[in-house]
Amino acid sequence: MNGDDNRDTGKWPAAPAEPFGEGQPAEGEIHVWRASLDLPQDRVRELERFLSADELERAKRFVVRSARDRYTVARAVLRHLLSRYVFAAPADLRFHYTEYGKPELAHPATSIQFNVSHSHGLAVYAVTADVPVGIDVEYLHRRATMDRLKIAHRVFSDREYNALASLPPYRRDEAFLACWTRKEAFVKAIGQGLSCPLDQFDVTVDPRDPPELQATRWDALEAERWAMASVDPGPDYIGALAVPARNLRITRWQWDHEHSG
Repeated sequence: MNGDDNRDTGKWPAAPAEPFGEGQPAEGEIHVWRASLDLPQDRVRELERFLSADELERAKRFVVRSARDRYTVARAVLRHLLSRYVFAAPADLRFHYTEYGKPELAHPATSIQFNVSHSHGLAVYAVTADVPVGIDVEYLHRRATMDRLKIAHRVFSDREYNALASLPPYRRDEAFLACWTRKEAFVKAIGQGLSCPLDQFDVTVDPRDPPELQATRWDALEAERWAMASVDPGPDYIGALAVPARNLRITRWQWDHEHSG
């Protein structure tokens, strides 16, 4: 489905004050949140108390302190954000993970579904009611350690590779990341992550074109069931989301750390 049909406010206003005035997302609505992950050390330490034992253990595995702190902040924000929808304390939320590692709320019972992605110093979160969703964000200025055209030849579909190769070299890095975020959002939404072969479906590649799932190899009608949209999280980032719906209404908010515990 073409992203031109999707409505988006295009702005990132501050989150509404507590109690959460907007309630759960309506049918066809996606709440998208943006949060900075770079906080002072004392604030990061304060947020640790909201994490579970397994989250704290995972944080310890990061060798680089900035990565460890960003993970801590991202998880704490996720807990505070979801607590607004399910009316439970952030520390009381319990997660379980699907066969492919996608997180879901195990407690309390809820119709809320969500997905999260973070890159560099920014996280984005997508929240829906009853509908699976996938979201991905990438930092545009991350130094490429391999030639991205060679990576695309190996993991993208032939259609996507040819589209990328047809662009001028100076545009390929951004186009590669546009394609990557669109593909990643889709495989996260279907709950398979990178276990789904990326060459088995096609998305639009050029960041100037609306995000769109164009075809899948396993079902000729699959693409008609999905919508994609740009996230546009900031000038240094590129992002996309995917959801099985005909039309979308996207509402954005900027997370305010002053109201997170």
